[in-house]
Amino acid sequence: MNALLLYVFLDVIAFSSIIIAVLPFHVMFLGAGPFIVTLYISIFSFIQFFVSPYLGKLSDKFGRKPMLLSSSCADFASHLIMAFANTLPLVLLSRVIAGCFSCNLSVGSAYISDITNEKDRTKYIGRYNSAYSLGFAIGPIVGGYLAGNNPLEPNYFASGIFAASINFINIFILFFLLKKTKNVRVKFKSTNYIKQIYDIVTKKEVSYLFYLYFLINFVFSGLNGIFALWSEKVFNWGPQQIGTLMCFVGILLAFHQSISINFFVKKFKEKMTALISICFIFIGIFLLTITKTYILLSCAVFFCTFGIGMFNPTINSLISQKISKDQTGSALSINQSALSISRFSGQPFSGLFFQTFSYNAPLYIGLCLLGITQILYAKKLANKID
Repeated sequence: MNALLLYVFLDVIAFSSIIIAVLPFHVMFLGAGPFIVTLYISIFSFIQFFVSPYLGKLSDKFGRKPMLLSSSCADFASHLIMAFANTLPLVLLSRVIAGCFSCNLSVGSAYISDITNEKDRTKYIGRYNSAYSLGFAIGPIVGGYLAGNNPLEPNYFASGIFAASINFINIFILFFLLKKTKNVRVKFKSTNYIKQIYDIVTKKEVSYLFYLYFLINFVFSGLNGIFALWSEKVFNWGPQQIGTLMCFVGILLAFHQSISINFFVKKFKEKMTALISICFIFIGIFLLTITKTYILLSCAVFFCTFGIGMFNPTINSLISQKISKDQTGSALSINQSALSISRFSGQPFSGLFFQTFSYNAPLYIGLCLLGITQILYAKKLANKID
């Protein structure tokens, strides 16, 4: 278990050191505009939407360790290519390789399920998520520091070599330290899988949760996609400053997901907590539209992380409560697919408005969508009985 925690901690450091703080400036340095930048960021989620279910099935057939090794090898190749990528097609190739083979989170979670009993599973999954959040807090600040503070000439070679080196270390950790789990051959029912998905999505008790999850993450993913570009316009920031802020974001997310959510769910229950979370995201994005100082920026980041940090796990919890046990895995996979769709559609959408109109245009669109969403779902979420 400790080897797995070390693996995911290092893996997220490598991933976030490139994607969060460096990739947007790297792609702009090679001549891309805001829309193309967000396309390059979202291509990973686009590919993952199609390949994730198959990678999961392969891990059932061949074991978790081989799939985690293949994921680390692909990440190593991807980041090595990015370190030397002096053209846009090379950067694209790097993102495609990572998207086709990455399965660290899903297969890592399955590994935990293999080695733990039901009583201890939640505890170890919590440790796994904590390792992820800690890696996310450290990765961007290291990557940003290596890339420098000049948005026009980022040192993408240094950050790429750093990420590839971390992946290389991870290959050794997986190969020598991670124990194999017993292969559990899963027998899939012959029932039409598309029909199963349709039946779940159209269930009255949970259908609105899928749509709500997509809409909120569409807005928030759009914000993530243009945030580095927005920061460069408003504060003239480069990779180093973005990395420092993302470290702050990672720490806040870890706090809200482990502390704040427990308080709100205990006091207000899940549905009201989801509604409050949407309001917090709205406040955070509104503050970004009027931000000219670091104080306002800090307040905006606090509310945004507060909202999304509570919203996503709360919706997952509501879905698992309202679906039968034999459909829980499928339902949560559908929700994960909704997250992937929101990312690869929301980020280019925001990039297009950023490029066509102004740097605040995506934020105004996001506020409108959040306002409409609150109007549509307020009664449903405020009602204690479905």
